[in-house]
Amino acid sequence: MAQTIEKQMQALEKKLHATEVRLTDLKRQWGQGGIKDYTLTGPGGRKVKLSSAFGRQQWMVLVHNMGQSCPYCTLWADGFNSLWQHIERGIPGQTKRAAFVVVSPDEPAAQARFAKSRKWGFRMLSAAGTSLFRDMGYADENNRPWPGVSILRRQGRKITRHARDF
Repeated sequence: MAQTIEKQMQALEKKLHATEVRLTDLKRQWGQGGIKDYTLTGPGGRKVKLSSAFGRQQWMVLVHNMGQSCPYCTLWADGFNSLWQHIERGIPGQTKRAAFVVVSPDEPAAQARFAKSRKWGFRMLSAAGTSLFRDMGYADENNRPWPGVSILRRQGRKITRHARDF
């Protein structure tokens, strides 16, 4: 009987893996497309083009955060605080690395106060007054932001999204 159960489990795990591979592929396709070079707001009210937030990197992990009113987004950001530097620096000996930016609808001063209270070290930009969340599919019909992540690539002046997830 144990062998029969084990074989059934292996068959289900194989199907599950195939489904996960297909889902990942669909998410990649769903997220792809050109992205506008939004003008966001950085610390001190400084205007920052999305393209310049890449710095010297070709890739960016852009975290869509609902702001300080969302305890789950705060929990996520607390976790990101321990790994964002690894994303920006890359794996030793590897060339893959990406800029890491958290964007929220909060004003820059509120972001700065909250980030300081949480001891966050990653870069934050404000999307307040922009259509970034809505345009990228991270807002409801009333333009309230949703959480998620977009993987962006900059090639020259063109920014494309290669994947997204909630």
